[in-house]
Amino acid sequence: MSIPIVPPATVLIWLGAGCILGSLPLCLGWVPANRLYGIRIAAAFRSEHHWYTINRYGGFRFLYFGAGVAAMGLMLDHYPQAPFWLPILALVATLPLLLLTVRAIERYAANL
Repeated sequence: MSIPIVPPATVLIWLGAGCILGSLPLCLGWVPANRLYGIRIAAAFRSEHHWYTINRYGGFRFLYFGAGVAAMGLMLDHYPQAPFWLPILALVATLPLLLLTVRAIERYAANL
């Protein structure tokens, strides 16, 4: 029995879609303060206003991140003759994009 290999494009599309779906409740302000779901940094727990403001901002940042990752996956999916290194680069590029997204949320919270 062998483990099926999932194409990098599929991984990126699903990762992006998951980020988009997970960020929508935050963008819409549907998530009350809790310790399980949302942007859980110290600044978000200062007040209810901070929670909703930071989570709304963070939700949109993760929505953009998810859209970018899904777009990379769709481009790879429509370009099957891509050089071998391009899917690897796309997968590896998600980490710096994620770190930039988190850093932007932290900066926003610090300036709130």
